[in-house]
Amino acid sequence: MRPSRALAGLLILLAVLLAGCASADGSKGIAIPDSPAGKQLRWYLDAVNRTPIAESELNEHLSQDFLKEIPPQKFNEIAQGLKGLTVDELSNTEPAVLTGLTFIPLGQKYDTKISVGTDGKIDYLLFEPK
Repeated sequence: MRPSRALAGLLILLAVLLAGCASADGSKGIAIPDSPAGKQLRWYLDAVNRTPIAESELNEHLSQDFLKEIPPQKFNEIAQGLKGLTVDELSNTEPAVLTGLTFIPLGQKYDTKISVGTDGKIDYLLFEPK
């Protein structure tokens, strides 16, 4: 069920936010596929560095189910704490799903999963401490 999965992702993201992550250089040189999920991951990596993101832009990238679980204000609060987010590796690169490792400043690594629906919008986003 997508809403409960989104809520689980929110809880993990809140834990990251509360950890007090700082800004860092986001370039790691990892090739992100030119797929629907890859395009959204690239957008997200940029978005966390320029919060707050306008609600109209969030509506372009996030599914309505996702936004019901994580409204724009909460999304921006969480994203603000993830400045400098980088991708260390991608272990699964399906067109609609990417999984791998992300790196948060201060040496924190997370198993990460992003998926998009048939509309190409993010419907799931999870950062789980590794």
